[in-house]
Amino acid sequence: MYRIISLIVLPLLLGATKYAGEFQELGVGGRACAMGGIGVAQYADPSVIYFNPAGCFYVSRSALIMHAENFAGAVKNEFGSVILPKGNMSIGFGLQYLSVGDIKLTELQDTTPPSSSNPPIPYDTVGTKDLVLYINVARGNEMLSYGANIKVFYRDLAVITGYGGGIDLGVTLNLEHLTAGLAIRDFVLSPIIWSNGTKETIVPKVSFGVAPLIILSKINSVITLGCDIVKSIDTEGFDLNLGLEYAYKDFVFGRAGVYRGNYTLGVGLKYKWFSLDYAFVTHSDLHDSNKFSGGFIF
Repeated sequence: MYRIISLIVLPLLLGATKYAGEFQELGVGGRACAMGGIGVAQYADPSVIYFNPAGCFYVSRSALIMHAENFAGAVKNEFGSVILPKGNMSIGFGLQYLSVGDIKLTELQDTTPPSSSNPPIPYDTVGTKDLVLYINVARGNEMLSYGANIKVFYRDLAVITGYGGGIDLGVTLNLEHLTAGLAIRDFVLSPIIWSNGTKETIVPKVSFGVAPLIILSKINSVITLGCDIVKSIDTEGFDLNLGLEYAYKDFVFGRAGVYRGNYTLGVGLKYKWFSLDYAFVTHSDLHDSNKFSGGFIF
């Protein structure tokens, strides 16, 4: 499957820019992030609009909000989404806002290279902002669904601004004790047009996920295992994200996972129409992240 998709988009990758889409990679939703960032085959809440646009079809009429302090608060990540099912289709909307503050702009005292006698001197403090709007449509039946996101970007990097957009595609398979999904983010390429007249394009990323369910009816429990394989078209190799959730009486949840080689942990509570989720995400080089989300069915 990856080889076929690569052949389709390979001629377009000559115009792609590495790392142009990294502002989309922080993940959303306390549940998914606690489970190793897996979400391609997980349809538990409206955060699925970020991971797989087809999964929205299996989500109840509900809304979710998230606040995340990434890398010890250096990067703030806010997210909200709502899913509105109707008949054999659903529509959804999502909004993600990322911000970085306290970035120092510096200058040198003279034209010589930086040194102990010519250190960079801060002259201003700025911040960056990224905004992503998702508009989702999904259709399907009890077993199979497909969907798409239309995305609009706005980026403010303090010294330059840009805008653009893209399309995400996805399909899902929903069986009694197994769910699976395939998603293509930024199909075929997503452009970002900068205020200085330059243009970047975001490379497509393919994700495949499976999530078997283990029902333990005697102790009112469900164990969900998950695995997402994520492949960027322009690089060799792939990321393998793993997750686990233990649910007791569909009320209290314990979660763990591995995201890009880093460990994740989390807990969740659900009562009637309300849910609260927390994720703790470690990082081998940067500081740890804390993510909080809450949702409700209406």
